[in-house]
Amino acid sequence: MLWLADAGWRQAAGRIRLNAKARRWALVAAAVALIVLVLRLCATIPRLDDERHLRSDKSVQSIDRRYSCAAQPLDAAVWDLRAAGSSRPFAILPAGRRLSNGGGVLKVTAGQPVCVRIVVPPTSLGGVLAKQEKTIVELFQPLPSEPGLWDSIVLDAVGQKSGISIPIRLRPMQHAHMARRDAVHVYEGELRAYDADVFALDGVVEYRDAAWNYEQPAPLPSTYRPESIAVPRGALVKVIVPRASSFHPGNYARLPVCQRADEPGRWISTEALPFAAETHGLPVYNGRAWLPYRCRLRGYTYSEFLQCLDDHRPFASDSPEKYTIHWFGDTNTRRALKKITSLGAWCSGTMATRSQCLCDDSGEAFPRFTGQNTVRDTLLELNDEDGGWSVREDGAKKDRDMSNPQARIYFHRWEGLTRYNGARWQTTLQPDRIGAYPRADLVVVSLGNMDVSFTQFLEHARQLNELVELLQAAYDDQHIVLRMPQYFCCRAPSGNPPRRMQRDRNRLYGEYMRRLFELHFGTRLHVWDVGSIAETLPLELRKEVTACAVNTVPSELVDLENLQLINGICNPAMLRSKGGLAAGRRDPANAELA
Repeated sequence: MLWLADAGWRQAAGRIRLNAKARRWALVAAAVALIVLVLRLCATIPRLDDERHLRSDKSVQSIDRRYSCAAQPLDAAVWDLRAAGSSRPFAILPAGRRLSNGGGVLKVTAGQPVCVRIVVPPTSLGGVLAKQEKTIVELFQPLPSEPGLWDSIVLDAVGQKSGISIPIRLRPMQHAHMARRDAVHVYEGELRAYDADVFALDGVVEYRDAAWNYEQPAPLPSTYRPESIAVPRGALVKVIVPRASSFHPGNYARLPVCQRADEPGRWISTEALPFAAETHGLPVYNGRAWLPYRCRLRGYTYSEFLQCLDDHRPFASDSPEKYTIHWFGDTNTRRALKKITSLGAWCSGTMATRSQCLCDDSGEAFPRFTGQNTVRDTLLELNDEDGGWSVREDGAKKDRDMSNPQARIYFHRWEGLTRYNGARWQTTLQPDRIGAYPRADLVVVSLGNMDVSFTQFLEHARQLNELVELLQAAYDDQHIVLRMPQYFCCRAPSGNPPRRMQRDRNRLYGEYMRRLFELHFGTRLHVWDVGSIAETLPLELRKEVTACAVNTVPSELVDLENLQLINGICNPAMLRSKGGLAAGRRDPANAELA
């Protein structure tokens, strides 16, 4: 009997070991499947670049591509620079011009691509971190969506007269060296400029050895020591733009109004504009106005925005119910809604220099709605005279009722798809939670800022898959606005707990998120690319607006971000109504959308 009992115990223990082993292999298989999904998604959907909306312009389609990367083969000797001795990064422009060889002015037309390559030689065998413990070194790895991205590079083309700054998106070249930490790394991108000026390159390598990717619980860098990139002396790109070109600022007023919230653009000094920025309702920041390339931002007051929701019901069918937006977001959403509910009064004028207007407003008392971490669900009612007020918070009725609401916003305050939401974020999208509020006509989802800070990439990809399934179940026919992550640049991460933000992490999280939503929501998706606004500022201003520990932008830029959104949802609705603007109670002339 004892032998049988012992044999039974051994069999049971064996089954337990086998079950535990099977579970481990099941977890490994699930992780591998997720990685394969991430890689396939990133490989099958075309990469995003600043030309994505400009290709519809015939002048862009027929441009000369002799200086493009496809037409400029890289000298194979570059990959064998280990023996050269110098580890300083350097730029290569068409014809291989380099600092030691001098350079010259390259003349191009508007939109003509100019290949730019950045070579990062190794500092020593094994890289700059080789003297540290191997286990620490290996904690820093590129993300699965960009496996060859060992070095984080900020590179701009700067207009010598206009001060226009054009960020150049660099990607790892396809070469066996790009799989190795200790090899020469080469990255390439294309400069496409649309303004008449002479442009010079200016850039730094922020981090080597994948130390930009704080995926694992390794110590975060406490200092920020970027390396300057050697640019060929005198290597300039002169862009020629005819006066009749649609890209010439003098023709800005003739452009059609923007119908998307992700149009690429640039910051132009108001002194260089042939018109007053206020004429077109353009917000001005630090003496500059942001102008899209191929369309015109229509100036809206917040009252006109609410009239638009009431009169034109963007992306929704006619209904006697008040137009309703379900809005999921973090601190940046709270700041956007403070502007909307106060009809722009929050942090305006001389108040814009207060600390809560420049950075963190989490401790600020705001009478129109709470919006802090203690309140998760808020129902706002709004009209064009009184702005917006919360009528219900976390299910409790408020004392104030709007006499004539034109629109409603259900605001759910969350910290992205992270563990900092108090309850699991998935409960937010359950039918009983959503059903407690008026049916949505439009859904706004803000993601990325908290996710980059507190979630590893593969875990975030898994959470995104779950989010997409829940959104599809909760909103089967509504249009979705996806707000992209804020831009981050030019400093080490900070905050308590530490926020693991970094420029390439923010970008890659955002790109993956966008591709996934495009795949599942198709034409129902509208991308709100707030990051492009800060990214195109001159570098010194970029440093200022990204200095906030919680990565919010000053209130003046919040107005521009909101204007981006309003143009993206209201202009298409008004154009479809064919003269609906003229029918509005106080709308401007119908010629505005001609």
